[in-house]
Amino acid sequence: MEFIVCNKCGCSPSKRQFYITSCSHVFCETCRTTPTPDYCHLCKIPAKSLKMDGSLPKNVKKVFTDIGTLSADINRRLSKIIGFQKFQKSIQLKMENKRSAMRKEQIGKIEKKTQEFSGQLTKLSSFEESNRKKLEDTEKENEKLKHLIKSLELEIASAVPLADSDNEDDFFLKNTPTSSNPSVAGSITDNEDMFEFDLLGLKNRSDSSSSSCSSQSNRAGSLF
Repeated sequence: MEFIVCNKCGCSPSKRQFYITSCSHVFCETCRTTPTPDYCHLCKIPAKSLKMDGSLPKNVKKVFTDIGTLSADINRRLSKIIGFQKFQKSIQLKMENKRSAMRKEQIGKIEKKTQEFSGQLTKLSSFEESNRKKLEDTEKENEKLKHLIKSLELEIASAVPLADSDNEDDFFLKNTPTSSNPSVAGSITDNEDMFEFDLLGLKNRSDSSSSSCSSQSNRAGSLF
């Protein structure tokens, strides 16, 4: 520790025992005890002091470490720290890349589904439009058919009564004997004559049968 001297008198540690204060000042044993042991002559305030020997705490010994040794130790620890952080950063980067790839894949799937849905919506819209046009055409055809049916019903309703009355008149005219139709009148007269002839024939037959029955009864009354 060639760089250490008493901060008050300037003597080296090889001649006297040195002490270090809590405010990071160094004094020899003589200067430390003048005027009191626990006092900093530079800060002019009370300060605790430790004897500079092997009993110093580690955190205090570090301030007396050689710069080269300290820098090598610091470089070693820094390299270790840098390596650890670099490794962790690489893992983090890999995870981020993996998540990014997954997000891109999901976005691609979503875009594909969106395109499919868009195409389906377009088809549905065109299908709906065509059905709407067909429905309009069907309604127009139905209206035309309704008008046609109504006109036909009116024509039928106006034509049927006239036809029935004409048929009835024709029936009575055809079956009524008149002088204008002598053949019909003659046929009816002939039928009446035949009916009278049959009646006469039946009458004659009934008379003959009754006479025969009376003669048989007379015979039955006598034994001979």
